[in-house]
Amino acid sequence: MNVSLVSIIIPAFNRAGIIKETLDSISNQTYSDWECIVVDDGSNDDTYSVIESFSRKDPRIKGFKRPETKPKGANACRNYGLSLAKGKYVIFFDSDDIMATTCLEQRVKLFSEHQDKDLLVFSMGVFRDATVFEVYPHRKVINLSLEETLEDFILSDTLPWNVCRPIFKTDLIQNKIAFNEKIHNFQDEEFNIRLLGFLKPKYLSIDNTDCYYRFDEASINKYNSLKGTQDIVNCFYEFYNSVFSVFSQEQKVKHSKKLLLKFFNHIRFYVIPGIDKTEVYKTLELFQNELKLSVKDKAILTIMILLNKFYFNKKGYHFLTTNLKKFL
Repeated sequence: MNVSLVSIIIPAFNRAGIIKETLDSISNQTYSDWECIVVDDGSNDDTYSVIESFSRKDPRIKGFKRPETKPKGANACRNYGLSLAKGKYVIFFDSDDIMATTCLEQRVKLFSEHQDKDLLVFSMGVFRDATVFEVYPHRKVINLSLEETLEDFILSDTLPWNVCRPIFKTDLIQNKIAFNEKIHNFQDEEFNIRLLGFLKPKYLSIDNTDCYYRFDEASINKYNSLKGTQDIVNCFYEFYNSVFSVFSQEQKVKHSKKLLLKFFNHIRFYVIPGIDKTEVYKTLELFQNELKLSVKDKAILTIMILLNKFYFNKKGYHFLTTNLKKFL
């Protein structure tokens, strides 16, 4: 393992029109000791050709295709990239985001000052085009106990951090934990829940904005479709199964009402007409087994499913669902 090398892992799917901006931002880093492992997820546009063109100019950028033996999805690409990583440090990045030019330099420098930590977490801004970058005013910066951070990932409406914000010591995660290849949503939450719950890392959050999330119409609307909503619903079981796997019995009892409210809201917002409910009922049984639901609580969750099936967004819907929630 190269003791100064930073491995940047990027999954990519149909990003031919914008991945150039991401790779340019990495090529322009003031820190030079890095490798960028870009794993194409079976794109049907020119994404891989763009990656190859960058590789020819800069061999530190390495293009790979997701092996056919691995399932489709960003998580499978991240796992494959992690298996190839040779650096002391690793960063997971997205194919439509951008790094500030000093991102790697500052992250490595600050890690050298905090070698007792397993990961450092930095702030992330937003941009609508590659010329206007903003510090996100509502960013979350926390330094809590592991138990509190874990609970924040599970119960808070705002994530403590997403997948692009940390830099990890590679030996913390390589061959020890993997992204869940069964899901396409809740990826950041689910991975970090298991990371915190099973590996017990020492972390430090630093409020230094050094990368930027693309915030345009496509990114806003990418889940506004029945398929996008179905993908979210299909992640319910895996997400909550991970939650229950890291929570102690004491935490399950302590946070049972908050967990029920979270699941209620997931049903309310995503289990809309036309959605296959197989994973919803499977998750309901998981809640039954883990929390020993009362007849009342199970009935309320079931009624919420049926309300969305037959009465979604009709007159009086908001009044009914708001008042139903109060009985949990």
